[in-house]
Amino acid sequence: MTDVDQTSSRLADPGFPVFDPDKLLRDVLGIAPEPLPDFDSPVLTPLRVPLREATVGLLVSSGAYFPDQPKLRQHSDLSYRLLPRERELDEVLFGHMTPIRAFALADPNVAYPRDTMLDLERDGVIGRYADNAVSMVGSISQFDELATEVAPRIAGEFEAMGVDLVLVVPFCPQCHVAFGVLARALERRGLPTTSITTLYKHASYLKPPRASFLDFPLGCTAGRPREKAQQREIVKAALQHAEQAGPDWELKRLPFRWAADGNRDWEALVADVYRLDNEIRGAVRANAAAHQQVLGGGNEQEFAIRCAC
Repeated sequence: MTDVDQTSSRLADPGFPVFDPDKLLRDVLGIAPEPLPDFDSPVLTPLRVPLREATVGLLVSSGAYFPDQPKLRQHSDLSYRLLPRERELDEVLFGHMTPIRAFALADPNVAYPRDTMLDLERDGVIGRYADNAVSMVGSISQFDELATEVAPRIAGEFEAMGVDLVLVVPFCPQCHVAFGVLARALERRGLPTTSITTLYKHASYLKPPRASFLDFPLGCTAGRPREKAQQREIVKAALQHAEQAGPDWELKRLPFRWAADGNRDWEALVADVYRLDNEIRGAVRANAAAHQQVLGGGNEQEFAIRCAC
């Protein structure tokens, strides 16, 4: 084990039970996990206004799009779609073909929390939800291009909408890597961000700005399907953490449980969803093989300097 790996392992130990994505890859899918980058803490861009006055943008990695928009590719797609706030969720489609998309199909708000954001606007928690969300398929491994070419374009979209804070919502394990890079790159370019993560390990390594950890299944970054009150409280807590976060990086643990009694049966459910998909279509193996560039393993600091994140 390298020095970088040893440091990362210490950072990733939360002292309480969390879902282990490496175990999923090894034991369920037979895939060796790729090394994760161990970045330094990001320099934060200060929020310009209080949350109750802020225009909040939404950046999602589930590949949400509408039928009259070009379909997003399943992986390695650096394009994005703008999702107008007024378009109802009964029209939305998902380009990300990860097995955990089942949760988003049951309730789009768990991965694209458009209704939640509108509720928070109506309640005065935020000043305004931005005119458009930005949506990508987060199965991306072209990290240099993502940070140096795509991030400035997305920052420009949000700046044109007058966005003061961007809520970043990753989806699958690879999304957590790509959108960790993207959040850092946006922050470095003067746009404050906050992320909700369901993978403690990935967030500990990537250190996205103002990150909150939700101990929920992959794919349910913004809450449990069809539980609107809970979804609202989760997103509200993450946004309030963004407003209160100090200059030192931390991973805020959100106080919500998937099951009322605290049982972790959902971990087996996630594994079964991946196992079944793998057995039927082999889609996960094909998707993993498409990722060629490895970000971790010692080149993190050089990458961070080169890509300004």
